[in-house]
Order: sequence, then C-alpha cells, then structure tokens
Amino acid sequence: MAVDLTRVQPPLKVYPPKINQFVLKIIRLLTPFWLRWQCGIKQIETRYVDRLVEVTKKFQDGKARYILAFRHPTTDDPFGMLYMLAYAVPEQAKDMGIKLAKTPHSSFVYDRGISMWAGDYINWLFPALGGISIFRGKLDRPALNLIRQQITSGESPLSMAPEGGTNGKSELVAELEPGIAQIGFWAAEDLLKEGRTEEMLIVPVGIQYEYSTAAWDKIDETIAAIEKECGITKPAITTATRYQRLYDLGSYLVQWVSDYYKTFYGNYARKDKDVPDSEDLAIRIEDLADRILSVAEMSFGIKAKGSPIDRCRRLEQAGWDRIFRNDLKDIEQLSQVERCFADQLALEANYSNWHMKIAESIIGVTSDYVRQHPSPSRYIEVLKLMWSVLQRVTERNPDSVFKETPNFGDRKVILSVAEPISVSERLSEYQSSRTAAKECNRKLTEEIHSAMKNLVIPSVI
Repeated sequence: MAVDLTRVQPPLKVYPPKINQFVLKIIRLLTPFWLRWQCGIKQIETRYVDRLVEVTKKFQDGKARYILAFRHPTTDDPFGMLYMLAYAVPEQAKDMGIKLAKTPHSSFVYDRGISMWAGDYINWLFPALGGISIFRGKLDRPALNLIRQQITSGESPLSMAPEGGTNGKSELVAELEPGIAQIGFWAAEDLLKEGRTEEMLIVPVGIQYEYSTAAWDKIDETIAAIEKECGITKPAITTATRYQRLYDLGSYLVQWVSDYYKTFYGNYARKDKDVPDSEDLAIRIEDLADRILSVAEMSFGIKAKGSPIDRCRRLEQAGWDRIFRNDLKDIEQLSQVERCFADQLALEANYSNWHMKIAESIIGVTSDYVRQHPSPSRYIEVLKLMWSVLQRVTERNPDSVFKETPNFGDRKVILSVAEPISVSERLSEYQSSRTAAKECNRKLTEEIHSAMKNLVIPSVI
C-alpha cells in the first residue's frame, strides 16, 4: 500500500541490507516469467557477456572488486540485470569453459522513496536481495559508508545507475551523476589503505528496449487519442504526416503548459534568467522546465542550483523533510491542533512537489530524438513520456483516459557489457592533488558515459 503523502508521517526508516538466500533463489526462478508476462519482454539479447564472465571470475578469485554501472531507461531494468547475472553469465561461462564458484549476484543501490509508490513490501524484499537505500536529495553518509563497505568487503559486487533515475529513452544516455566515479576512487583508496592488491574496476552495462514494427497502428492511435483529449481535431494519421503530428502535439502541449504557468505563476519565474520566446522546441522545453521548477523552489524557499535533475532531487528531499518529520518523536502523541498543522504542511509539500514531478517528466521530452532515427521504439518512448506528463496533470480525475499507459505490444531487451574500466590505474594521479582528483573524477565519468553510448545500437525502423 502506497504511503499517504498528504499527511504527516513518521521519519523514514533505513533498512540495512542482509541477503536472504531463499528469497534470492525464488526471485531468480521467477525472473524469466516476470520479464515475459509482467514486463512484456518476449526476447532477450545479450552482447559481450564474456567480459562480465572474466571480471566475475577475477572477483571470485580475489583478484578484483567491481561496480556495475548500468543504464536506467525504465523501471524494468533491475530485472534485466538480475537475468543477466543469474542466467546469461553462467551460460556464457560454461561456453567459455570457465568454472564459477557460484551463481553471480550483485547488491544494488536504490532510491529510499521507492516504497512510497511501490508499497511497503519493498522495505523487506530489497534488503533481502542486497539492496542499499539512499536519499538522493542530500548527502547520505550512512548509505555511502554501507556502499563503500559492500564494494570492498561484500560477498558480491555492487550495481549502480549513474544516470540517477529513469530517463525513458533507451537510445539516449542522460548526463551521468559524478557519484559513481567518486565512489570508485574511494573504494580504490580503501583497498590501498588495507594493503590489498585487488584491482578496482567499473563495468558499464547497456540496457536497451526495442518494439516491433507491428506497433505503428498503436502509435498512431495514441497520438490521435492525446490530440482528442487536448481538443485537437485532425484527419487520420498517415506515414507521411506521423512525425509532424507528433512534433505539433509536443509543441502544443509545451505552449499550453507554458502559457498556464506564465499566467498563473508569472511572479515565480527566476529573476536572473530572461529567455526570449523561441521557435526551437528544445529551448522552449528547457525554459518551461525551469519555470515549473521555480514554482516549487519558491514554495520551499530553495535557490535554483545545478542541473534540472539536481534541482528535482533537492525539491524531492525538501518535500520529504516536511512529510516525514524527524523532529517529531511520536506523531500519535500530537495534539489535534499540532497534528492538523503538521498535516497541512505535508499537504502543501506534496502539492509543491506535484510541480516538480511535472517538470521531471517534461525534461525527458526532447525535440529531435525521433527525428534523428524515426523507429517505432523512439516514437513509443516519447509518447510514453508525454503520457506520463498528462497522467500526472490529470491524476486527480478518476475517469481520465491517461490513467492507464497504452500497451504498445511485446518488447525485446538488449543487455550489453562494455570493457571494464580500471579505477586503480588512475588512483595515483587522483591522489596527487585536489585539482587532479576533480579532473580524474570528471574524466572517469566521461569515460563511463562514452562506454554506455557506444553500447547503444539503432533500433529497427
């Protein structure tokens, strides 16, 4: 059951990871069926898994420690990672004549807020699988300490998604957060301090989804459905007009939402940023996201700083601080007046972060993603992002057509492994000075990003 974020709640608990082998075995057995029937993935393709076999062998022989840095386009990605480790790696190892000591597994880092929408069962399931929860909007030192301990001393490696959250686009790698590179260097330093000789590695993993060409009819139907809900009347879509209809629809939604915020929240706009009207949809989307985030930031008294994603994370944390009250020892002991004030604060925080969620979805909509490669997969991913924006706008309407995301048919998932990147080789330079450390962190982040981009393959048109 999801948490009621419109009322004050007790402080969020942190559940330490403790792998339960029985639970892990059950989840492994269920994974292929879950991917097929729940995720709609009827085909799994793996590429360069031999690289992960070799790294796993080094890990099990005590010669290396490593972090799996995986792409994160959708919420289904962890199941793909679990399948690769539990099935693809052992099969590839057998083909290579390499005997692994045990079936590979990986602990993982996840957002502490997942249980708020997924349900309380996450609080026991994820730790039982080795999950480490982290607060993304603030410096979470306890979680960082657990992560470092897992990397250097855990019985399994660690998986992290350096994109931070899902970006909705399989063929476009979002800007990476520098955290994974920094954690890699910290882990290498920890190994060195303990006098250990294992090499510290980061292994980028690509996860990509592909829809079949049979989805064209559903794509056209979805474009027409969104147009209808927006009050737009147009003739039937043809192959020749499909892209223009999608572009016009995106342009209309951006303009309408932008006008709404200018009309009703004009005084919330950032005073240090004056963006003139533009015909470039990408510029308009960026300006709109900035304007929406400014509304939420004004409510919390937060200054705009960093990338849009950074701003979203800080707003999310500010909302949690007002809903999950660490300063209230026992909310059940509050007087009626105190409880009402606390509930009102939570309600306002939730409404303020409603704006943040709209901006978060809009950030993912790009103007040229489909134009560059007009495949069914890219059309569907952009339409899903549009749908999620409208889903959030209309979430209080139980009769909304946007309540259920359209089913575009079966998918294929492609799991790819890049060459391992040695952190240990860069450690001496990293430790030479603060300036060098910052530059090494930047270069390593760029190398991980480049490796992920190189794993992307064009989807079928």
